[in-house]
Amino acid sequence: MSVIDRDGRKVDPSSVDWQSYSRGIPYSIRQEPGPGNALGEIKFIFPNKHFVFLHDTPSRQLFSRTERTFSSGCIRVEHPFKLAETMLNEPTRWNQESLKAVQDSRKTQRISTRDRTSVVILYLTASIEADGRVRFLSDVYKRDAKLLEALNGPVRIELPEQ
Repeated sequence: MSVIDRDGRKVDPSSVDWQSYSRGIPYSIRQEPGPGNALGEIKFIFPNKHFVFLHDTPSRQLFSRTERTFSSGCIRVEHPFKLAETMLNEPTRWNQESLKAVQDSRKTQRISTRDRTSVVILYLTASIEADGRVRFLSDVYKRDAKLLEALNGPVRIELPEQ
């Protein structure tokens, strides 16, 4: 972990008088990159009002579990470097070898996609399996009750203005 000041510089934590701040500490705590980082070694940030993002994980064993709700809203990606290669879509510049070189450098690097990429996140509590069976899932965000209430409510049809 590193203590970072408002200008983005690392600060020796022992040089800070932490007791002097009763409101608003002018520092951030940042976990350094590497295999033990809680977000893994790569994350995908996309614009959204909830600051949800996709990320790697050092806890690879979680992908073998049926229940996957282990974080507070961000989404773990099982094969993040394959996703990065696909999203960047520049095979001569960004391939598994060049991404591995960035990873091995242990330096934080921001890489933007050339083209705008749409991200669609679906929250489903029911789905249809390949064999046609219905599969019901846990409603971890408690949204089904609101949806049922809306479906049972009055029907409103709003036509677009001509």
